[in-house]
Amino acid sequence: MSDLHQTLAELRRELAAAGQLAADDRALLEAAVRDIQHALERAAPVQSDSTPAPGEALEGAAVRLEAEHPGVAGAVRALVDALGKAGI
Repeated sequence: MSDLHQTLAELRRELAAAGQLAADDRALLEAAVRDIQHALERAAPVQSDSTPAPGEALEGAAVRLEAEHPGVAGAVRALVDALGKAGI
């Protein structure tokens, strides 16, 4: 399993264990996970000119989650790093 796949799996585990997240944060993270998974399945990044890069949206979510859900925030940041290394 690639680093990106492992990091994505870790984020899924953290989201499942997080309990209460703000609805908009959870929706953003779950949508990002789905988009990244679809991109990995197609082996091409999912991004249009009007859509921010996945890393940008995820980094913002990590900042908001840091105080109440440090595990989720750490998993999100690891995913952002893995996306950058993968060129996504």
